[in-house]
Amino acid sequence: MRATLLSSESGFTIIETLVAMMILAISFLGFAGVHILASKAQSLGNNQGIATFIANQQLEEMRRTSFAQISSKLDAEEHEGLDFIVARIVDDLGLAKKVDVLVIWHSRLGVRTLTLSSLISQVTNP
Repeated sequence: MRATLLSSESGFTIIETLVAMMILAISFLGFAGVHILASKAQSLGNNQGIATFIANQQLEEMRRTSFAQISSKLDAEEHEGLDFIVARIVDDLGLAKKVDVLVIWHSRLGVRTLTLSSLISQVTNP
């Protein structure tokens, strides 16, 4: 009768509890890694959006400028606490000018660049 009492007892042993805690700890470490990766991706996307905005502003400024006044330029801008270097490179093609706007910034992921190009015609932009 004594043997049946011992075998009918149920519950978790300390080993089972430790194994369960280890599995939970490893899964939480995985979630932390995913969170860090998502945070970096969000930061990169935000910075690329700002860089695209800056480059588009530069191209619009070039389109509103008279054709003879369109020239290369190097500048720096600060947006949302981040410094951006903006380079406008203009190639004269005769009746048109090719404008490349290069935006460079340094983020948590290293140095990043974005380039937008446009062709501005003397005919449409006297």
